[in-house]
Amino acid sequence: MPTVLGEILGRAEMNPRQLAASINAWLESRGLGSRRIDPTAPYAWVRHGYKPYDPIPAVAAAVLSEHLGYAVRVEQLWPARHRGGLPAAIDLGTGTSVDDIVQSLSELTTLSTGKQSDVAAVSGPDLAAAVLDGLQATLSWTRRNMGQERILPAQVQLIGAHVAALRKLDDRHGGGALSLRYVTSELRNVLDLVGSSDYEPTVGRELMTIVGDLAQLVGWVHFDAHRYGAAERYMLLSERVVRALDDLGRATNAIGMLSYISAFAGHGQEAVHIAQAAERCCPDDLVLRARVTGRIATAAAAAGDLSGFRHASEKARELLDSASDAPAYLYYLEPEQLIAEAGQALVVLGEHMTVYRKPLLKEAISLLAPVSAPGARPHYPRSALLHGAFLTKAYLLNGELEAAVDAARATITRLSDVQSLRGITYLRQLRPAFARRSRSPVVSEFLPDFDRALSQA
Repeated sequence: MPTVLGEILGRAEMNPRQLAASINAWLESRGLGSRRIDPTAPYAWVRHGYKPYDPIPAVAAAVLSEHLGYAVRVEQLWPARHRGGLPAAIDLGTGTSVDDIVQSLSELTTLSTGKQSDVAAVSGPDLAAAVLDGLQATLSWTRRNMGQERILPAQVQLIGAHVAALRKLDDRHGGGALSLRYVTSELRNVLDLVGSSDYEPTVGRELMTIVGDLAQLVGWVHFDAHRYGAAERYMLLSERVVRALDDLGRATNAIGMLSYISAFAGHGQEAVHIAQAAERCCPDDLVLRARVTGRIATAAAAAGDLSGFRHASEKARELLDSASDAPAYLYYLEPEQLIAEAGQALVVLGEHMTVYRKPLLKEAISLLAPVSAPGARPHYPRSALLHGAFLTKAYLLNGELEAAVDAARATITRLSDVQSLRGITYLRQLRPAFARRSRSPVVSEFLPDFDRALSQA
């Protein structure tokens, strides 16, 4: 069903890009050029009923009123306010061309950069269904912009190197507001190149691979910024882009990341199903298989399956021990990473168990303490902060207050270098647990320092 705005645009014989151009011209004429909108932004208004932030609705109404010759009110264009609610998995499978996916990504970059993401997370079953649909989708890719300026191989290589550097930057600092804005702008710029330039087939494939990598990175940064809906949608679109390139390795990796996101979103069993889908399509690469099997272990823990976790965790480490060269996008997968993920999973399992809690937490502590220690994994401070938060939680659950304080003190020293909202949120969630134990002198002495660190994060 077309939205009211779509119907009115039809009467005005305007398309969404023309509406965007008219709005931007109106803003420029009144000295409001800083409020310009992206040329693709109105597509989401027309397709999904999304209402932009003020003053854009009033400007759109004014522009259309002038164009049609009669008054158009904001309430007519958007009869029901629909801000912040685009479901992450909607309209992913309707297109048959990569151009449709590129258009969806362009629209998404206009919805997910504000203080609050305008994409809503979906249920576990809906996310799993969208993943499977992406594996079955057949997308054509034939676009050439003949007559446009051609992108050269050296330019694409430079963009690819920048993406690799952005990944390393994310390893250090994580998903803060500035990181989100920057990596989203990078994706938007590359999408603009795809849509407005010509390229040889080989160069085009490299460029679209970069689009898939950037969409995945932007999705991961959203997850690290605690924005699950946008994270899910970027990852699902990334899966479809690389599937169109027949790059099963990258598709497998994206699906594995979706499983990890799903596990921490509380989906449990659906996270297992998503990870198993990644396992089924995984090419014969030992490092990638280790990565996917590690995702299965995390998902099993989220589902409360201790046996499934044990089997997958041990298998992942065996696979990685047997591997040699890793795909470029799995450069970070070291034995320490799988050890830390296993430790985190054991904390999740121990938190929800009674009879086996003590031994599980003791094992988690033995795995997390070395990778969380000051100076450990210097290239991955964001990960070390996350591991330290889980280690602190394990000590608290185990009643080891002095050790919990020591672990927390070590962890908050990393806040000067890490902007991960996910990590900061985990630390803040520990505050009530410390407060309940404030009769302990070691805890009461630590709380002011803890509060000060969190207030400055």
